[in-house]
Amino acid sequence: MDSQSKKSRKIFPGWWTVLASSIMCFWGYGSWSYGFGTYITPLLNDFGWTRAQISAAVSLRRLEGSAEGPFGGIFTDKYGPRAVNLVGVFIAGLGLVLLYFMNSLWQFLLLWGFVVSLGFNLGMLGPLEAAVVNWFVRKRGLASGIIRGVLGFGAFVVPMFTTLLLIHYGWRLAFLIMGLLTWIICIPLTWFWIKPHRPEFYGYLPDGATVSDIDVNDRQAMLRLGQEYTAEKTGEVEFTMRQAIKTRAFWVNRIARVFQVLVGPVVSVHLIPHLIDMGINPVMAALAGSLFSLVRVPFSLMGGIITDRIATNRLKYLWVLALSLRCLGIFVLIFAKNLPLVFLFNLFYGMGHGLATGISGPTRGRYFGRKGYASVAGIASLIDLPAALFAPIYVGWVFDTTGSYLVAYKQVVAMLCVAILLMFFYDPPKEKPEVISDVEKFL
Repeated sequence: MDSQSKKSRKIFPGWWTVLASSIMCFWGYGSWSYGFGTYITPLLNDFGWTRAQISAAVSLRRLEGSAEGPFGGIFTDKYGPRAVNLVGVFIAGLGLVLLYFMNSLWQFLLLWGFVVSLGFNLGMLGPLEAAVVNWFVRKRGLASGIIRGVLGFGAFVVPMFTTLLLIHYGWRLAFLIMGLLTWIICIPLTWFWIKPHRPEFYGYLPDGATVSDIDVNDRQAMLRLGQEYTAEKTGEVEFTMRQAIKTRAFWVNRIARVFQVLVGPVVSVHLIPHLIDMGINPVMAALAGSLFSLVRVPFSLMGGIITDRIATNRLKYLWVLALSLRCLGIFVLIFAKNLPLVFLFNLFYGMGHGLATGISGPTRGRYFGRKGYASVAGIASLIDLPAALFAPIYVGWVFDTTGSYLVAYKQVVAMLCVAILLMFFYDPPKEKPEVISDVEKFL
């Protein structure tokens, strides 16, 4: 029995990559990005800092992420996602453990804004999505949708877990426990199930497609066959980072992204404190403030599945729908004075957020291919830097000066409307760069 026949009887290794990536994103984004708001009230009570000061940690997180993004992307494309992810999750866990000893604002900003954020920015979606994009073409949307859906479930569950730790043990032990769990969960998953290279290096085609009449150990032939398979199934070609940033599609997406920059701080950072200010107890606030993440789970999966089944030139209409639903959710939040309206916000925003996250990675892969996927994402984060740095502090400042988030909510709605209009022009690149076939260029 030949080696390919034996392989065909096994589970395609790409699905193990999806499983490991899903678990890590469940934990990482639930404890870091969406869990940040759970720490704000305890830190305010203990240290008397302002919300703008605490929000500066999110700005520094974005500063670090934008500055690190291009390098992380280049390293991922060059050395593979496993190495980059291992370094990242180790640093993230270390930063959380060190927060146990934190006693001042500058220490908090340094550890959360740079150390923890360096780890999670380096070790989460960047390399993990690159790994999935490498292993899937025709089923990429499904694979990415699963990861994003599980991530959304983590964004709902982990903040409540963190809130319970804060209530029973205080913020110091909460940070320590979260850091240790980050190591325990993420390091083994990365080592055993995240592969350094695309499937052709291991004798597979993307999606687990059947290989026939070829020696699967001939890497040059497998890479060439993989490119032919990709072009046949989706028509995508492989852009380098330099080629991608010369396209109109890249810049339309980035400009639209700038007009979405206030959404993240409003929802992931300030929503839970806002609900506590309304008189809702912290546990219920954590539940109501992250319920949209539960709603987004099926819509992330749905977005990925739809992406696999529609033409590339129609993907922009999915983006228009996703941003419109998010905009409607924030509009409802302006008038939310009670829990029923907060739940309605969660419904609309969760649907839009789920669709957007489900189609994000597959769209980038469909537009720019596998070769420079992580590098393109990294340079995009650098371009976002000025707006991303300013937004979290600005939203905190709005509350500190007006006593309300209402102004920020209205501005988010207006800016999302501009982003929606821009996405009507988010067409696939017309440029068709030469397909790379030289095996050494993949090492």
